[in-house]
Amino acid sequence: MGVEPFLLASSLLGVLAQRLVRQLCPACKVPSPDGQGFVPVGCPACNHTGYTGRTGVFELFEVDDGLRAAIHARASEAELRRLAQATGMRNMRQDGQRYIDTSITSLAELLRVTRD
Repeated sequence: MGVEPFLLASSLLGVLAQRLVRQLCPACKVPSPDGQGFVPVGCPACNHTGYTGRTGVFELFEVDDGLRAAIHARASEAELRRLAQATGMRNMRQDGQRYIDTSITSLAELLRVTRD
């Protein structure tokens, strides 16, 4: 990006990433054959898509003193991610698991939007 690490480390508070997952249609979702949540079917209420609406899955990278020092030392993206997860950061896939557990979206949909 062309920004010196000391400038970035001193001013960055956090980074928020998000993706939108489609919500399962409550009128036609059925239990998944493998027992991992629900899957879309399709009905007139959802125009035969199996989904109605969207909701967000998030990843918040909060910069603490340890991450600030790593940024200043020009740590790699992988190292920064490892440090952030060690301090409790949940990635988008982990955040989206709550929507599978509550039957709001399907595992296939979560994997589709978080495949990076």
